[in-house]
Amino acid sequence: MTVTTAPQKPLWRRILRQGVTLVFTLLMIGLAIGLMVLGQNVLADRAADVTPPDATTPMQVKTARLQLEDGYSVARHFPGQIEAGQRTTMAFEQGGTVAFLAVDEGDRVAPGTLIARLDTRLVEAEKTRLEAARRALEAQAELARRTTDRQTELRDRGFASAQAVDNVALQLAELEARIAEIDASLVSITLQLEKSELRAPFDATVSTRMVDTGGAVGAGQAILSLVETGGNQFRVGLTPDIVDALAETADFEALFDGKRYPLALASVLPELDSATRTRTVLLNFTGDDLPPLRDTGALVLHQEVAEKGAWVPLSALQDAPRGLWRLMTVPETAEKTQVGSEAVEVLFSDGARAYVRGSFENGARFITDGPHRVVTGQTVRLAEEAG
Repeated sequence: MTVTTAPQKPLWRRILRQGVTLVFTLLMIGLAIGLMVLGQNVLADRAADVTPPDATTPMQVKTARLQLEDGYSVARHFPGQIEAGQRTTMAFEQGGTVAFLAVDEGDRVAPGTLIARLDTRLVEAEKTRLEAARRALEAQAELARRTTDRQTELRDRGFASAQAVDNVALQLAELEARIAEIDASLVSITLQLEKSELRAPFDATVSTRMVDTGGAVGAGQAILSLVETGGNQFRVGLTPDIVDALAETADFEALFDGKRYPLALASVLPELDSATRTRTVLLNFTGDDLPPLRDTGALVLHQEVAEKGAWVPLSALQDAPRGLWRLMTVPETAEKTQVGSEAVEVLFSDGARAYVRGSFENGARFITDGPHRVVTGQTVRLAEEAG
């Protein structure tokens, strides 16, 4: 098989072609560079003709000044119950039929007011019989006295014996003894009549009535219950350490459904409750328009805590690492107002404010609201101080 070889071009042609290609490439590159430089110049001229925007106005922030204090007051609440100063259940000491009942539930009674009375007709009849028997004995005793006087006179004149005088004298003594016995029975009847009536022992309100007029009751059976109208007390259990500090507390108040009632310390019971390990404290209400009896409220005690710090609104605090909080401050310098930060620890919060301590100085300015809107080093504009 015969292979035919194409004739090669002359060397000078190949060199010429490569030279033309190189020159064409260089021309294209130069043209592209020229166009780029021209475009940059045009853009620079256009940018120079545009008016630059005004600088951004610094953010306005509300600030206040930190006021260092030596401590803060903590309000502690202890549950308790309102109760009457006095409460009693009225009952007759003897049985009988209720003939008169003067009060109903909810009525107010003054001390000594007649509340109820038993049927006393049998007792009064017995009293009448004893009074009649006493009058008969008095008549007999009067006859015995006169007879004794006569027998004594006759004896002195020798017309009567000493025995006769002794007989009438002893008869008189017997009659006087029987009269004394009847007098004792009359006293008992009088007491029975007095105990057949129930009278209010103090200014009270009828809480419960258990019987009605005409009902038969036994001795000691409850008729009605009374609660003292005034002098209501608040009963609360406190731990011994709190009880020991009560002497240093000037004001007491009870909280019922958001309303506060002033109190005055009455007494501290000596026993310690074995279940709750508390001591019972009784406090007197000093105002009017009190909650209903047995209503449950809370005793409010203010405890002073000695710890240097300052009050700030909760809106001024921002989360910080390691359980701390951050307070955004605004140091006052001669050149510009830039935001700084202080790590603080929250010691107490009342729901609207927080008592914090940190390395800040008294009178330092801090941002009161929206600390998340700024960062450390940012230039800000101060609004009117919040306080």
